[in-house]
Amino acid sequence: MKIRHTVLVGALGFAACGLAQAQAITVYGLVFQFAENTKTSGATSPAPAAGERPSMRNAYTGVNDPSRNRISAGTSNLGFRGSEDLGGDVKLVFQLESGFSVDGSPGPGWSGRNSNVGLSSAWGTLSLGQWDTPYKTVALPVNPIRVGYQADYTPIMGNPGFGTPATTTQQTRAGTPPDAAFDRRNGNVVQYWSPTVAGFSGRIQYSADEGRTASSATAPAIQPVIWSGNLQYDVGGLSLRYAYEQHEDYFGMSQLGGGAGATLLNPSSKDQGNKLVAIWRIGSFRLAGILEELKYHNDDSTAGNVNDYKRKAYYALGEYYFGKASVWAAYGKAEDGTCSRVGGASCSTVDLGADYISAGLVYNFSKRTQVIATYYKVDNKKSGTYTVQPPVGGPIAAGADTMAFGVGIAHFF
Repeated sequence: MKIRHTVLVGALGFAACGLAQAQAITVYGLVFQFAENTKTSGATSPAPAAGERPSMRNAYTGVNDPSRNRISAGTSNLGFRGSEDLGGDVKLVFQLESGFSVDGSPGPGWSGRNSNVGLSSAWGTLSLGQWDTPYKTVALPVNPIRVGYQADYTPIMGNPGFGTPATTTQQTRAGTPPDAAFDRRNGNVVQYWSPTVAGFSGRIQYSADEGRTASSATAPAIQPVIWSGNLQYDVGGLSLRYAYEQHEDYFGMSQLGGGAGATLLNPSSKDQGNKLVAIWRIGSFRLAGILEELKYHNDDSTAGNVNDYKRKAYYALGEYYFGKASVWAAYGKAEDGTCSRVGGASCSTVDLGADYISAGLVYNFSKRTQVIATYYKVDNKKSGTYTVQPPVGGPIAAGADTMAFGVGIAHFF
C-alpha cells in the first residue's frame, strides 16, 4: 500500500462466501513543526481604578511572560478515510483522524480530530461523529498557511478574549472558558453537507444534548445544545460565505464576567455568532476578509449582574503569489463591544479590544512540502486579553501584548 494512494481492502475470510464487499481507503497525514521566539509585554500595571475598569472579568497582574523559544506542533495528524459503494448511488463514508506531536508535547490522541461515519449520495452527505462546526469551516480557506497555526486569524476571531481559547474541541458544555469559544470542533454531532447547485452549497450541524441535567432544589434543568450552519457561493475566483451558530445553555456570558452559570436565578442562556467571509483570487493576488459579531446572553435575574455582551471583529488579508512562493500580510481588530446589566445599571466595556497584525512567507518545495516564516503581534488595549493558542506562559495578563516570529516546515502525505 502506498501512502496517499487508494487501496482495495477485502475481508478475505468471507470473500469466498460472497459476504465481503471491497472498499476504498486512503491513508493521509501531516507532519508540522514550527520553531518561534515569543514573549508578552505591556501588561497593565497598576490596575486601573475601579471606576475606570470595564464591568467584565479581568486579571490585572501586571506580569509579562519573558522571551522564550518554543516549538509548536500545529495540526500534525494521521488519518484514514474511505467509502463503500452500497448501490443506488449511495455510499458509506467514514474518516478517523488522530492528532500527534513530534516534539514531545501531548496531542489530542486517537480519533481526537475530525472523525465520522455517514451516508453520501447525489443529495448530499449525512454523518455522525466529531467534526469542525460549519461556523468554523466557513473561514478556514482564508488562512494562507494550510496547516493551522498561531499566525492565522484565530487570535481575535471566534473568541472574545477573557481567557477563552482561540479554538477548542468539546463534547458538551464544560463549565469552563472554552464554553465561550466559537472556533470549535464538536463531538456528538449530526452534520448534513449539501451538494453544490449553481455555485451554492451549505452545511448544517446539531450537537446533541448529552450534557442535559435534571432540576433540583438548588439548580435548574439545562439542555446544552449547539446549532451551526453555513451557506456559500463560489463563482470563478470569488467565494462569498455566511455562517451562524447558536449555543443554548452553555453560559458563555458567565465566563466573561456575568453571574455564575446554571443557577435558579440564572436558569438558561443563549450565545450567538454571525460571520461573513469573502475570498477573491485574481491573477497573482488573493484578498480575503472576515466580519464577525459574537453575542452572549444569560437569562439572569440577579440585579446588577452583567447579562449581555456583544462585540464585533474584523480581519483582512492580502497575499501575492510568485514562482513557488507567496507572501502575505493581515490586519485584524476586535472592538471593545457593549454590555448591559440586570436592572439597567450602566455597564462599561472600555479598552477590552485589541489590534492584530501578521505577515509571512510560504515556500513550496513541492505539492507536499513547504517552509513557512511568520511574524505576528496581538496588541491589547489596557484591559484586553486576546492571545494566541497556546498562550506564551499561561493565562495572559490584561493589557499584555503577544509578539512572535519564527520558521516552520510542513509535509503532507
